[in-house]
Amino acid sequence: MFIFVLSFTLMTDIQAKTIHWLTFIDTTDKGNGIDNSGVGEADKNTRRLLYSRWIDVVNASLKDNGYNINTIDMYDGNATPENCKAIVESLDCDTSDIVVFYYVGHGTENTGKSRFPLLLFENGSHDRLIPLSWIHNTLKEKGVKLTITIGMCCNDRQGATGRTMPTFSRNYGKAFINNGATEAVKEMFLDCKGDLLVTSASPTESSRGCDSALGETDIFTLHFLSQFTNITSGKAEADWQKMLEAVKKNVYNDVKNSDEVQKKQPGATQTPIWENNLTSTSRPRGTKPTMPKVSGGNNDKSEYISMLNDAFAYITSSNVDAMERIRCADKTKPLFAGGLIVKVLTQDGNTVVERIPIEKYLGRISTNRMYQNVSVADLELDNGKVNSLYVREVLKSRK
Repeated sequence: MFIFVLSFTLMTDIQAKTIHWLTFIDTTDKGNGIDNSGVGEADKNTRRLLYSRWIDVVNASLKDNGYNINTIDMYDGNATPENCKAIVESLDCDTSDIVVFYYVGHGTENTGKSRFPLLLFENGSHDRLIPLSWIHNTLKEKGVKLTITIGMCCNDRQGATGRTMPTFSRNYGKAFINNGATEAVKEMFLDCKGDLLVTSASPTESSRGCDSALGETDIFTLHFLSQFTNITSGKAEADWQKMLEAVKKNVYNDVKNSDEVQKKQPGATQTPIWENNLTSTSRPRGTKPTMPKVSGGNNDKSEYISMLNDAFAYITSSNVDAMERIRCADKTKPLFAGGLIVKVLTQDGNTVVERIPIEKYLGRISTNRMYQNVSVADLELDNGKVNSLYVREVLKSRK
């Protein structure tokens, strides 16, 4: 079952602010005896969609309000309960920060303790379960402005995967964002306080996978991203309650009307539920981003991704002086292997649309004002140097 919890505390801090992304995605699942294809490949695609359709857009919208970016992206063998517990407990935050935790994998019912599930890492480690409620409470107790905790997993001990076909268009080009889209994101993330608790399925229900034009993923995430896209494109109001009502309606109807699901489980339903305690508040003052710390020499992939995401956000920020952007770009050059070619991907999928030498690319993004944000899709390291780099771009739109 998929769940997310939002907690907000009003702050008016004008200090530098950070948005922390903690993603734990089990991409190693080879099969579970129900669907021979397993869910690992679908979860890999879900990870790509979450970053390209949601995380990148939020980062692009909030960075010019002074938010630096800290990305902790755990997948494949790094998505372990030990890493989860250690990172959640040790995360260092300020009161003006935003923290987003996102889990995709297996889960099981937390019987008699909570409506929210236990996260079942590594497909069977029953002795190392982590309650989603513990993750949320631990992060919330750090006293940040906004905490979002999302768990995408079953809450039913006997869950099975169904197939549906929601409509969703694939973007074979780069992403564009206009002022209306960034304003909508700010309304949802900066203009409210309180708490919002959401589950993707009611008790005793399973959460289900789906096929789509974007590849295999899960039905709740697909409708969540679809409604988020409607909001940023001006087709829907930037309101959590109305967004969730639309998601609930679409998820319920797709499962109820799926011949394949109903053949396997007659009468099966999936009904997201939530508790909304949000109220409006004044938006925190925008601040100039701080020059990110850039240092290499190790082979920690997650650390490099987070560092480069923060640096690229600074380099492409319209709130930073041109010479400061160029200076930051120059600081990153020693991180890259000689002759590195940057590969620019489409928003959806892994199609390379551009190949550019790293020095030329750094010069372009630090001086060209068409960029709203650049984020790392993937990289490889060799002796502390980046020798392979894939990025996605969000460009400014005049529409």
